[in-house]
Amino acid sequence: MHLKWIILLVFFEGWFPGSYSQNWAFTLPESIRALRGSCVEIPCTFTRPRDYENFNLVWYKEINLQLDYKIFNHRDPSDVNEHYRGRTFLVSNDPNSCSLRINDVQETGTYYPYIHGNCCVFATCQTVHVEVSDVPNEPSIEIPTDLTEGESVSISCSVEHTCPSSPPTLQWNKAGHKLTERQYKLKDGVRKVTTVMEYLPNCQDHGTELICDAIHPNWKISKKLAVLNIKYSPKNVRVISDGQKDIKVGDQVRLICASDANPPANYFYWHRYLRDNTKMWKKEHGQNLTETVRRDRKKYSCTAWNPLGTGDSKVLELQVLYDDKDVTIKGKNKIEEGKVLQLECHFSDYNTTNSHYSYSWYLNGNPVNGQTGRILQINNITKSRSGNYSCIVQNRGRSFYSPWFAVTVMSAQTGDDLPMGVIIGGVAGSVLVILLILGLYLFYRKSQKLEASGGRRVETNIQNVQPIERVYAALQMRHTDVYEDIM
Repeated sequence: MHLKWIILLVFFEGWFPGSYSQNWAFTLPESIRALRGSCVEIPCTFTRPRDYENFNLVWYKEINLQLDYKIFNHRDPSDVNEHYRGRTFLVSNDPNSCSLRINDVQETGTYYPYIHGNCCVFATCQTVHVEVSDVPNEPSIEIPTDLTEGESVSISCSVEHTCPSSPPTLQWNKAGHKLTERQYKLKDGVRKVTTVMEYLPNCQDHGTELICDAIHPNWKISKKLAVLNIKYSPKNVRVISDGQKDIKVGDQVRLICASDANPPANYFYWHRYLRDNTKMWKKEHGQNLTETVRRDRKKYSCTAWNPLGTGDSKVLELQVLYDDKDVTIKGKNKIEEGKVLQLECHFSDYNTTNSHYSYSWYLNGNPVNGQTGRILQINNITKSRSGNYSCIVQNRGRSFYSPWFAVTVMSAQTGDDLPMGVIIGGVAGSVLVILLILGLYLFYRKSQKLEASGGRRVETNIQNVQPIERVYAALQMRHTDVYEDIM
C-alpha cells in the first residue's frame, strides 16, 4: 500500500477506536505444506462486524521491502498478479469462509487475507506460510502383528496431503482383494486419504513385499513397503538324501525331512516302506535320519509338524547301483518257428520312473540290431535265431551283465527237434498195439477150431504139445511152410 494511505488509515484507526476494522477476525494456520505442481487449499474463516455485508475479500502475497501484490480478488478476478491469474479460487460458498485454493503451486511464500483495513502497518496481518516441496509425502501402512494363513485381516495405506480437490491415488501391488477408500480432515489444512484392503493371507505371500503407491496430482509417486510375515503349517514337505551320488547295498545314507513352514517345523515322523509299498513303521525322530541301505529298505517318507498343523512328503525311493548277479533274462527258452519271441532284461530293483537306465541285447555275443529297450521282441522268429541271449544294463555310467539265456527255435511243420523221450515213447506204443492185435487174432483162431470138433475134449499127451510149441516158434520166426500148414 502506498505510504500516504497507510498514514491515513492509521489516523482514522486512532481517531475512531470503535471503527469496523477492529471487529474483523481471521482464523487460518500459521503454515502449510504443499507439493510443487499440485494444489494447496488454505483453510480460512473470519468474523465481521454486525450488519456489515458489502465487502470485498482480497488475498495478498507478502513481498519483503516491496509492495505486496494481489493473488485473488473476489470482485474483480482480473485484478490480480499475472502469475496467479486463473490459478486462485475460493473453496467454499460459506459467507464466513475465506479458504483459498492455489492450483499448480510453484513457490514458497507468505500470504494473508484482507478485508476493509483488517490489517496495516500498525495492525499486524494474520499470515500463512506456504512451504513448497519437490518431495511428496510418503504413505504409511498399518498391518496387524499376526498374519495367519486363511484368516482374513484389514490392511490400510494412508498418505497426507493438502489438495482435497485432487487427492493422491493409492494402489496396492496385491490384486484381487476388496478395497475401500476413505477421506479424513486433519488440522491446519492437512487431509489424509486412506485405502483399506481386505486381505486373505496365504503361504505363497510369506516373505514377499507388500507395496502401497501414492500417485500425486503432479504424477509424482511415493511408496511404502512392508514384508509380510505369515504363519502357516508345513508345506512342500520332501525327503532329501545327503547328496551321495553312488549308493550301494550296505551303504549308510542320511535323509533330511525338509519343509516350508512358519514357524519352522520342529517335530518329525519317519516312514519306511516295503517293495510292495506297505508302510512298515511310523517312527518319531529328528529332522535327519541315518539308515543302512538294504534291498528291502529303499523307500522313505516323512511328516513335518508345527503348531499350525502337519504336512506329508511324497515317497522317496533311493536309486541303488546293482551288481551283475541282479541282472537276469526272463522269458521262454523254447519257441516254435514263426512265433514272437519276447525276453525281458530283468533286475530285482527295477524302477520304472528312473530315466538313467539303457539296454543292449546280444545273441551269441553279437549285438541284436535295433533292440535297446528293456523288452526284446523278435517277430516271426526263425531257427537261425536260436542261441545264447544276453543283455547289458547301463546305469549311471556303469554296466551290468546278465548270464546267458539259451533259446531253441523248433520247426512247427515236421516236428523236428522233438524231445527223445517223446520219440521213444511213440515207438514203444506202436509195438504194443501190434502185439495186442496179433494176440487177439490167435485167440480167435483157436476158438474156431474148438467149435469144429464139436466141443469134444481131446486127450493129448506131452508129445502132442511139442509140435505146437514148434509151430509157435515157427510163427515167431515167420517160417513160411509151417505158416501155410496152419492156414
